[in-house]
Amino acid sequence: MNIPGVHIPGFTAPAPEATTSGLPFDLQNLPVAQLESLRFKANQIIESIDLLQRTLDMGGQHAMPAWPDILSKYNILLSQSHNLSMSLLAAHQSQSQSAASSSTARENPFEKIAVHTRLGLTDVQLDNELMPLLRNNQTTEVLHAESDTVRHLAEHMETKGSLGVLGHVPASRAGGRHPEYEDVLQECAQIRAEHDERVARATRAVMLLRDKYDWKARVEVEQEEPEELDWDPRPPEGPSLSAAETPNGGQSNDSEEEEELEEVLGNGEHTPEGSQGPPTPMGNG
Repeated sequence: MNIPGVHIPGFTAPAPEATTSGLPFDLQNLPVAQLESLRFKANQIIESIDLLQRTLDMGGQHAMPAWPDILSKYNILLSQSHNLSMSLLAAHQSQSQSAASSSTARENPFEKIAVHTRLGLTDVQLDNELMPLLRNNQTTEVLHAESDTVRHLAEHMETKGSLGVLGHVPASRAGGRHPEYEDVLQECAQIRAEHDERVARATRAVMLLRDKYDWKARVEVEQEEPEELDWDPRPPEGPSLSAAETPNGGQSNDSEEEEELEEVLGNGEHTPEGSQGPPTPMGNG
């Protein structure tokens, strides 16, 4: 059973003839069942990653899948990764307890982390067989997607990002000064701060609207509605509560809440004006 790995600096892999004399290697002592279980869990994680990638890709269509589908597949991937981590931790703890209970000297656990090949590998075998197993860089598809995202963001920045710093694209700054990396970082920080301000402003507006209107009472249905509602657009006849009979505090509170809501939402100069006419009637329910 060959165990691929890397050559650690300062650590010399044993020669093929040294496996029997200097460093005995017994296949019978290997935890084959544990290794098979770890391989099965690793394959599950790889399949879950591929499934999540296909879900997000949507067959190359410019659309976003439903959020529950993404969340369910991500939760499965998170659960499988947690199970793999717990399996590795449990195996390490069992080995530590067995080593502590034995009378022999404790071994250095870091020596078991260094994984090396039993046989020597050529450069071609190292690049084609071993390095794909030790991949720690992003795949080509991820690199292309990241480059496209960064380039799209840089096109809408005043400093033009790293392209403006390197001089590939002229920056659209008012001063005409050549941008530096510090300028790019400051603009990115400004974009993030403005985004956070918009999020906080929208969240506050939603909270004010939720406190102002009892939305649960408006959407709650106590009894089954008929197929056709007998709705009369005319106002109901009878004595109505005039403005003079309204308590003094009600009007002032409403005006204060409306002013606060307008302050949060803005003056609405960029909002299209509504159509002229009577307001949309609402059924009493």
